[in-house]
Amino acid sequence: MRKILLTLLTSLLTLSAFAEIDAFAGFYKGEITGGKRYPLGMSPEMCAEVYKGPAGYRIKIITGILCRSDEHCVINNLEAKNGEITFKDAGALKLTGKLTPKELIAEGEFGSDKIKLNLKRFKYESPTLGAPAPLGSIYLFDGKDTSKWELCANKEPINWTINEDGSMTVKNDAVKADGKKMNSSIQTKDVFGAFKLHLEFMTPGEYDKLGQGRSNSGVIIGPYEVQVLDSFGDTGAYNQCGSLYRQTPPQSNACLEPGTWQTYDIYYTPAKYEGQNVVEYPKFTVYLNGVRVQNETPVRFATHMSEFQAKTKGFVHPSKGVKIQLQDHTNPLKYRNIWIETK
Repeated sequence: MRKILLTLLTSLLTLSAFAEIDAFAGFYKGEITGGKRYPLGMSPEMCAEVYKGPAGYRIKIITGILCRSDEHCVINNLEAKNGEITFKDAGALKLTGKLTPKELIAEGEFGSDKIKLNLKRFKYESPTLGAPAPLGSIYLFDGKDTSKWELCANKEPINWTINEDGSMTVKNDAVKADGKKMNSSIQTKDVFGAFKLHLEFMTPGEYDKLGQGRSNSGVIIGPYEVQVLDSFGDTGAYNQCGSLYRQTPPQSNACLEPGTWQTYDIYYTPAKYEGQNVVEYPKFTVYLNGVRVQNETPVRFATHMSEFQAKTKGFVHPSKGVKIQLQDHTNPLKYRNIWIETK
């Protein structure tokens, strides 16, 4: 009975992290009107990115989403009261207006022009969301069967929580028999050479955290990591979502807000050798939410090494099969619809 109660409590705690998704955070899309000209000669279409962090809300008025877009106005340290966020004479466009979970309405100035913003909440959906496994591919997780995975720590069956929606949640509170914390990263039992990997993930609303503490995980392929992180509203740096961690930043920040299902489609090509010499480094092409963020990007060394360490320690790139890991980094992310197509 005690075991059943503990399991139920753990499930409720895991679900609560996802139940507290913020109503305002996300994208808004619409038009800027009323002026004789538009900032930087842009089109009338305009977007907003609403981010929530420890200091409150931040609104960015931007040209486009999921790209390295122009930032025309930034309003920081906002608070929500009575179901809305208000601002007055704020940012470079001197905006006065309000934000609700459904829309952003504001008036402002660009030079001598009076402008108006009318933006509606915009829910982006990845074009590969829910993509079925192609004929001949392998389901690594179909919503129920976890038999193709094992714990990295001891190769025992995985201990992640299987949810009714066909996802599994990182078991970030597991302990060993002696009461000490146990890392619950999981890995495939099989190894794979060149492949396309599809998976879907959801980050919880950990709005009180920043940087690497904010919904951190990773897709680790052999000695290389494709970062998983809540990088919504961030810069798209070399340690953020879409990066080949600590080596190559994503070409753009294609992250969606917490509580939204997101997709990775990862193409991996192993290193090629002539004798003992590497003639082609391993390469990754990565699509995050359908946006290409890595394009045949080579990796010169293992993720948790510097290039100097790789050379001095004689690091050897795997030229054959590698295992795939999903990382427990103490944050309760969800994963689902994981399949692999070998090349």
